[in-house]
Amino acid sequence: MPKGTVLPSVPAAKPTIAIPSIDFKMGTRMADILPAAVKNANPLTFEDLHQDYGFVWYRTFLDGGKTGVLKLKDLRDYAIIMINGQPAGVLDRRLNQDSISIALPAGKVKLDILVENLGRINFGKYLLENKKGITEKVLFAGSEVKNWEMYGLPMSTVAALPFKSNFKSDHTPVIKKAVFTLDKVGDTYLDMSKWGKGSVWLNGHNLGRYWEVGPQQTLYIPAEWLKKGINELVVAELLKTEENTLQSLQKPVLSVVKK
Repeated sequence: MPKGTVLPSVPAAKPTIAIPSIDFKMGTRMADILPAAVKNANPLTFEDLHQDYGFVWYRTFLDGGKTGVLKLKDLRDYAIIMINGQPAGVLDRRLNQDSISIALPAGKVKLDILVENLGRINFGKYLLENKKGITEKVLFAGSEVKNWEMYGLPMSTVAALPFKSNFKSDHTPVIKKAVFTLDKVGDTYLDMSKWGKGSVWLNGHNLGRYWEVGPQQTLYIPAEWLKKGINELVVAELLKTEENTLQSLQKPVLSVVKK
């Protein structure tokens, strides 16, 4: 830069808005939108199913009346365990979790495992050793679990999902939809701090993922993706499925870690 050059003034900040309340009155359970199953004796990875991101829903049936440790060998990356349609716990690869003790009720028991791909390594020696999903096998009470059904949920779009009015959660992963109206648009920051873990779409645009653990508690919404008039917001929520209200802020929250 030549000596004596005078830098221009810092541009003025873009105007922001705050949306005080967005209410979710439509929804669907993830369990109700499963596509056709792929069946195999052993669990298949995302790569085996020709899927890059999103979720894979694994399902099998066990003989009940037993208590034991359920182990997902080489889980990648995050799993929600459900027994007969009710949540039984989560496993998180970040925390070196791959096992959970469960008690099966009597009779034939449905075991569902929803696995999320949290991202991929794009450098170094593990570049080609980075499969996702249940990458080895599943054990219960020391015995290998066989005969799996797998359902791919890439979540590349939410445009055609069958939302129901006055939807009520059963505490398993859900996808919720809200419609709200604006008379002006501007940049804003969606406050996800009361929600658990999931992804958000605004007017068909994927805003990204959120996770209550932080430090980022907001998702940026550019003014260009909002509309004067009717807007649609879709949230796929894995954990706090009872939440039904969101608001947005004029400033982001980027430094709050929850323990």
